[in-house]
Amino acid sequence: MSFMRTLLGWIAPVVILAAGIAAFMFMGSQPPPPRKEQQPAAALPVRTVAVDDVAEGLTIVSDGVVVPLREVTLAAEVAGRVARKSPDCNEGQVVAKGTVLLEIDPRDYQLDVERLEREVNQAGLAIEEIDAEVEQNVEMIGLARRQVELARREVARLEGLKADRIVTESEHDRAIREELMAANAVTTLQGQRRVLAKRRSKLEEAKSLAATMLDKARLDLSRTTITAPMDGLFVEDKVEEGSFVAKGVPLVIIEDTSVAEVRTSLEMDDVARIWGGRKAGAAGDREALDAPATVTFRIGDSAFEWPGVLSRQQGRGLDEKTRTLPCRVIVADPLAVRALDRYGAAIPELPASAPRSLMRGMFVQVHVHVDSPEPLVSIPEEAQRPNGEVWLMRDGRLEIVRPRPVQAVDGRLLFESAASGLLPGDRVVVSQIAVPREGMAVAESGAAAEEPAVRSALRDREDAT
Repeated sequence: MSFMRTLLGWIAPVVILAAGIAAFMFMGSQPPPPRKEQQPAAALPVRTVAVDDVAEGLTIVSDGVVVPLREVTLAAEVAGRVARKSPDCNEGQVVAKGTVLLEIDPRDYQLDVERLEREVNQAGLAIEEIDAEVEQNVEMIGLARRQVELARREVARLEGLKADRIVTESEHDRAIREELMAANAVTTLQGQRRVLAKRRSKLEEAKSLAATMLDKARLDLSRTTITAPMDGLFVEDKVEEGSFVAKGVPLVIIEDTSVAEVRTSLEMDDVARIWGGRKAGAAGDREALDAPATVTFRIGDSAFEWPGVLSRQQGRGLDEKTRTLPCRVIVADPLAVRALDRYGAAIPELPASAPRSLMRGMFVQVHVHVDSPEPLVSIPEEAQRPNGEVWLMRDGRLEIVRPRPVQAVDGRLLFESAASGLLPGDRVVVSQIAVPREGMAVAESGAAAEEPAVRSALRDREDAT
């Protein structure tokens, strides 16, 4: 029994395997299915647009805020009571240069002027008196010198008579004494003349001092009338009529409205383009920012523009938080506003809702116009793929490039032609391609081709792939 089991354990698998092979051979083999020959793929129809040449240069766009060019705080330069205040001297009022705003009581300063005028007149009269004394002293010195000359001649004559014993010694000595007295009189008169000259100098200094004090008094008197130093707008009014003000107390704050300024910030790439544009145009100093700009303020669907100039940078370096360069745009005429409709066309007449001037705090857009040192081209934004690729159709073949845009503005991308490889007149593919490959065959779709037909061709292309 054990032998029979072992024999069956070896024979049964062999029998089963042989039966399976016989069954497979009996069924036979089926011929392979016929193979379809792949037709060569036709050119894929695509929609393209032309690469445009950009001749007007770059326009750098940034946000900005209108700020006053300057604010002037008018303070009291003399103390006193405010005797009169102009009706125009109130917050929000527009004032013209030279308008009288406030008047401080001038009576004390008028009295000082009158007193000092009299002191100057008195000093002048004293000088005239000294001049008269000097003239009299000159005449007296002349007479005294003549008397000295007569006395000398008398002494000389008596000396000859004394030798002949005609006159006595006492008479000769008396003549000498008279000569000495005459000489002493001349010396005294000369001393008086020097004293008069010193007195005159002292009186002239006193007159000059009085004249200086008179000028100061007249200046203080003129300062009692406070006028507007410029055309502007009252920002703050701090005093009322009848109030007493001390010297140096602020009275009003006026904002200059003759020129407006816009505070904005530019990235260093944009600043470099401005410098490069200035260098290309031989504009001079590379460090200066001097480029034409346009300031735009929007209300609803309308836009309002003012011409300006990007004049300078603010501060000494970059902003630490934003890493941008703070700059200032000068608008020379804040009243020179131009209105645009929603499509950017100029409106001949300003609408009633238009702002008449740039005002502090307006949030505006700044468009800086810069010449580019390199030729520029532009394509629609949709022509650049999300991965940065741009598809070109050249000689019926697809070329894939990855240019770096210089700027995106108004739905278009700007590139430097030499650096990007894009040339004016090139055709850029704007339609979708499922599996784009370098060198694949593409063709311009007809102007009447419908989008469903394009999608069908794309599906066929995908199936064939």
